[in-house]
Amino acid sequence: MKPNIQINPYQKPWSLSIHLVLVLWKVTWFLLCSWTPKFLNPWRLLILRLFGTKISGVPFVHQSVQIRIPWHLTLHHRACLGERVQVYSLGEIEIQQRATIAQEAYLCTGTHDLDTSSFQLITKKITIGENTFIGVRAMILPGISVDKNAVVGAQSVVTKNIAPNQIVAGNPAREVGKRTVAK
Repeated sequence: MKPNIQINPYQKPWSLSIHLVLVLWKVTWFLLCSWTPKFLNPWRLLILRLFGTKISGVPFVHQSVQIRIPWHLTLHHRACLGERVQVYSLGEIEIQQRATIAQEAYLCTGTHDLDTSSFQLITKKITIGENTFIGVRAMILPGISVDKNAVVGAQSVVTKNIAPNQIVAGNPAREVGKRTVAK
């Protein structure tokens, strides 16, 4: 689902019907999931599936996670969204198997076209690869791919794609090492 063309910066990029479904989503998550203990993860996954999240296997989603548009999210087996993670899924986000997104990380798929007077919303997919680790309060910007076995350090801002086994940290994130994954 692509955002609507905006004529001015005050026009909403989504239709009224999408806004109503998103209100229903927020109310549902708040009432049925936000208070649940960890062992009720299957219940949270069921609610996510009902709202269009593509789920394979058994990922883990913490009850305090905030997901903007659940039908733009894909979670694979043993993917983990930690406490207070922000999934700003205006566009697609795919989290592959065994990838961990630590506390308060921010995955943002939306930006704006600064060359238009309407500041048109632009969305770009984020892909988090297999067996990766995204550190506490890290920020992943639109269009970024974090390849398999990579590590993003705490409070890093990722502005470029991360190669396999790369360890990055800082703002903007830069390579600080290579990861050796035991077989």
